[in-house]
Amino acid sequence: MTGDTLITRLQPDTAAGFLDNDTGVLLIACLKNDRDLRENLGRLGEVASLLREDGITIGYVLDDMLPYFSDRFGIAGTPTYLLIRSGIILGTLLGKTTTPALDRFVREMDREYRLKDRDGKTGCNTRPGGQSSPRAI
Repeated sequence: MTGDTLITRLQPDTAAGFLDNDTGVLLIACLKNDRDLRENLGRLGEVASLLREDGITIGYVLDDMLPYFSDRFGIAGTPTYLLIRSGIILGTLLGKTTTPALDRFVREMDREYRLKDRDGKTGCNTRPGGQSSPRAI
């Protein structure tokens, strides 16, 4: 199985259902269909391969979905990576990144969420590296 088969492109008719169902942790990349798209999708595929055993679903949206994500989540630019769980944005990573940095971001935010969820405190309130605080969706 290649990395490409591990990521899903969210379309206007399926995005709300994908985001609103409690399917576990979601990593969503907001990308532009530009010269960097292939590189960004390759990075997502690599991260998807690394996280395959962790049950994290990975998807992406392109220009056609940016207004929806801007209205719903306050996305101002691309690339933007959102980590979402149970209606809560666990973290936001803005700008171009590397595969190891994206993998580390997902694992750290997911670990913090799991620790706080175990203690009865859902969500997280950290802002390392320009990441935003959680917001309900």
